[in-house]
Amino acid sequence: MSLIRKILNRLRPKKIVQVSISTINYGDILKDKSVLITGGSSGIGLAIAKKCLSEGAKVTISGRNINKLKDVSTELNNPNLFVIEWDISKNDTVDEKVNEVIQKMGKIDIFFNNSGVYTHNTFFDIDEKIFDTIMDINIKGLFFTTKEVAKYFINNNIKGKIINISSVRSIQGTTEPYGISKWGVRGLTSGLAKELIKHGIIVNAVAPGITATGINNIDVEENATSSSALNSRVATSEEIAEIAIFLASNAANHIIGQTIVCDGGETLI
Repeated sequence: MSLIRKILNRLRPKKIVQVSISTINYGDILKDKSVLITGGSSGIGLAIAKKCLSEGAKVTISGRNINKLKDVSTELNNPNLFVIEWDISKNDTVDEKVNEVIQKMGKIDIFFNNSGVYTHNTFFDIDEKIFDTIMDINIKGLFFTTKEVAKYFINNNIKGKIINISSVRSIQGTTEPYGISKWGVRGLTSGLAKELIKHGIIVNAVAPGITATGINNIDVEENATSSSALNSRVATSEEIAEIAIFLASNAANHIIGQTIVCDGGETLI
């Protein structure tokens, strides 16, 4: 963690903000759907996985740590949950991994691009290795994984859904690779939406603001305060999952190529 972030954490008001949210029980809105979620072993990806399972879907979550994935599988103990070890930065394995997912679930209907890495390094602290690592996962890996899934949808006449998990960084000025990669995700979301809708494939994105996940070292039970948001708090993974599930459902079929922002008003400041 950078010195600046450490100082900001110390300055953050040490009070608990009560986060009260509601979740919608649609009643099997994803019944008979098969869902692939990259980076699904924690945070937003795991929240989306849980929501998909609760709405009747089969779900495969991927990640680079197989032990963590197995722990999630054991904890959830759901016969409709499958796990796969997958480093999406390794583009030469994409077709193999997509085929493995299809073998597990029989098909893919909905694809969540959720894998992502972040660094607290500032502009002058970024070296080429850090830059390449973030870009390889956040944009290059996303690009080639999406390409393979889209080819599968087209070849099998599946009118699938692709939902990219972006960030408010995608609409803010930025000097570091995470934000730059998310600008790429937002542009790719719009471009893919235009390219793939002729095949009946719908592409959208969700852009969370600061969210209580491990990547941000935030525990809402300890302190959910955020000075960045107009409502003075961070988002929860469950709030992002609610938006993601709506976009994945047939209730959102007329929403195409959009990036839905959930940031507590941060981008209005």
